[in-house]
Amino acid sequence: MTHLTDRGLAMYSHPLQARRARYPLIAVSLHGFRVDLLQTQGYILRLPNTFFQTFGVCLLGLFAMLPVVSKSESLDILNPVYQYVDTTGTLTVQEAASHWHHQEFTLAPTDIINCAIKDSVIWLAFERCSTDIQYLSPGHESIVWRATLYALDSTGAYLPVHHYDHLQPDTRVPGLPYRTVAIPLPAHQQGSFLLRIAARRHRNYILKTGDLTQISSYLLHKESIPLLFIGFMLCIFIYNVFLLFSTRDLIFIPYLIYLLFVTYAVPFHNGYVLFSEEWMWQGNPFYTVWTSVGYLSGGWFAIIYLDLPKNAPRLRYWIILLMAVLVVIVPLLDASGWLHVGIMAMIVSTSSLLFNLSLWSAGVYVWIKGVSHAHYYVLGWLFAISGMVLFILSTNGIIPYNDFVEESFYYGFAIEAVLFAFAIGDRMNVLKKEKRALEVEYLDYTKEQNWLLAKQSFMNSHLLRAPLSRIMGLLNILQFANSREESQEYLKHIENSTTEMDYVAKRMSAMLEKEGYLEKYEEEFNEVRDSIYHDLEKEKKHTQSEGPDSHK
Repeated sequence: MTHLTDRGLAMYSHPLQARRARYPLIAVSLHGFRVDLLQTQGYILRLPNTFFQTFGVCLLGLFAMLPVVSKSESLDILNPVYQYVDTTGTLTVQEAASHWHHQEFTLAPTDIINCAIKDSVIWLAFERCSTDIQYLSPGHESIVWRATLYALDSTGAYLPVHHYDHLQPDTRVPGLPYRTVAIPLPAHQQGSFLLRIAARRHRNYILKTGDLTQISSYLLHKESIPLLFIGFMLCIFIYNVFLLFSTRDLIFIPYLIYLLFVTYAVPFHNGYVLFSEEWMWQGNPFYTVWTSVGYLSGGWFAIIYLDLPKNAPRLRYWIILLMAVLVVIVPLLDASGWLHVGIMAMIVSTSSLLFNLSLWSAGVYVWIKGVSHAHYYVLGWLFAISGMVLFILSTNGIIPYNDFVEESFYYGFAIEAVLFAFAIGDRMNVLKKEKRALEVEYLDYTKEQNWLLAKQSFMNSHLLRAPLSRIMGLLNILQFANSREESQEYLKHIENSTTEMDYVAKRMSAMLEKEGYLEKYEEEFNEVRDSIYHDLEKEKKHTQSEGPDSHK
């Protein structure tokens, strides 16, 4: 009997533990429900109150729809179910049937069947007691990479009746083109069945059953929340593209890259894959390459948004080091195949968690230092990390698994998007206030400089020029003095004018010292002084070389 093997299953040896740096997310300002964005190149972008009201209504509508969407047709959970773990993925159906007949399968303790990453293939055995059960849904395509259902034939042998491959859309059931897997059961066949499910990640399976109407409603419900999430994130992306061209703020570049990554990666890891190729999945070295986009854009965004070179330079170097580990070292280790899948999973999950916590800690540190707009960043990150922690704990069987926990990724990042709307908007307000303060300071400084220049110009042209003119006049008439007494009188006037000149010069020097210019610009004053002395000396030599008749 031909066994339906998993093509290339051996290469899927990498876990889904790479968690992304969440920085997000919408760069609109909701602070006070009205914001004038930064003026750039003569263009002022004004966001009216109507936009924020509309945005708020849409956001409330998104969360208001969640309870309605969750009211899907209830499905029965198949019970009892027996399981047998095939860690090598090489067990044939005949061997699995032998284990089943020898009662080597174990009864699943709960309705939720938890599988570790090392359990690449799991066999499930169950009895179909009623033909009313038409379809079986073990989970979505992120945790069900390949599934084959075997049924007993008339000779007592197990034959394949349905095969599903997440990379082959034509293996989906006609009429049910959903990302959540639906496996049809033979119409009039009862008895025991064997279900072989293959994947390479931590995962939970719940075998839900129902008829066509029930399964269709259930699958539609499972599609609704990721579609709402994708639509919401795309609207944010489009709007922020507009803001990028309007404000020319460089922070939007890593933000938009990361926004696109989150829009694809979160549904990808949570059961709704927009598009994929074999190289994009865990176990393939290129998986850690394309997921590194999240680390690069998230870290870049944090460095710019929190201004880490200025506010926390050591944290900046630490984050860059972690980015290098996750973007370069981890993919190289994954490609080499030197490490066991369990060890590799531990390295990826540990470094990813450390990276995410470092980004959050950087926000907390900058917030404590007094950067006001960092608190929105911290709160947004808190919701994102909370969603990731719930998801990781549930897939590892540590906490109970339910619909809310399964969809915690979507809730966490949707709330993060709203909080980052406040974050980047508040940052724009802060930058605008700082710009206005600098403009006012510059205007005051310019007025002060103009006043000082006008005062100095008046002292040069009037207060200093007046005694100098008197001295020059007195020297001209001194040579025509008729008596010693007359010469003494002229010399006394010259002395008084000289004293007045010295007083004015001292006042000018004191004025510069009072304003701190002599100390602040001492080097510049020395250069000006040396230049003046040099020019005077040069002019003197030039005059002497031309002789006394040169000015006649």
